[in-house]
Amino acid sequence: MATWRSGYAEVCKTLYTGSIPVVASNNYDCYYRYLDDTPHVLTFATAAGKESDERLSYWENLAIEHFKNLNVSHTHIDARNREDLNQDSVIEKMKKSNFVFFSGGSPNHLYDSIHNSDFSTALHDVEKRGIISGCSAGAMIMGEKMIKGVGLNYLPNTIVIPHYGESFYSWISNTVKVLNRGKYKLLCLEKDTYFIKDGDQLSVLGKQNVHIIFKKEHHTFSDGDTIDLSLLQ
Repeated sequence: MATWRSGYAEVCKTLYTGSIPVVASNNYDCYYRYLDDTPHVLTFATAAGKESDERLSYWENLAIEHFKNLNVSHTHIDARNREDLNQDSVIEKMKKSNFVFFSGGSPNHLYDSIHNSDFSTALHDVEKRGIISGCSAGAMIMGEKMIKGVGLNYLPNTIVIPHYGESFYSWISNTVKVLNRGKYKLLCLEKDTYFIKDGDQLSVLGKQNVHIIFKKEHHTFSDGDTIDLSLLQ
């Protein structure tokens, strides 16, 4: 099970699951029921690794406060780059974790830090037994392709686009028009909305909509809808 979101404060979220079924909820504590064991959460602000110490502290403090309120085992890992992520101590913690969260920041820096590494292998192992999650940049790395660069390919033939329709990210609408000329399906998430991938379908949860855009096709889904994965092929 994996989750990609846009922050701890219920902004645009993407929940991707491997083989674990999921029921609608807007809170992390709902996801825990799909874990076989007690939640052991690791959070990473690696996507913001090139930003200021103040920004990194912002993400760390959000994580600590959020998971403290849920009363679960949580460790924030100060891993700012590929070298940090692939330390033996981090890999050992990954082996004991069943819930991993990535903050927002630069999706390209996050991808470069993860792909083709021991950490990437450990991340796939976590997905098989638990939950992997992220916000904004973490959502974008989920697809085969990103707005710029390639993703981790948890969703083949797809570009995941969070913040869709948000006024602060008005540039995204024009970007979608440009990307829609290519071969990839665009999976766009509005604020306070996310999806769950389980087997051969997606389930939509949240207050607004999820969109699949490709050429002249535009499919819109809302809370409770299911999406056949063939739409992304």
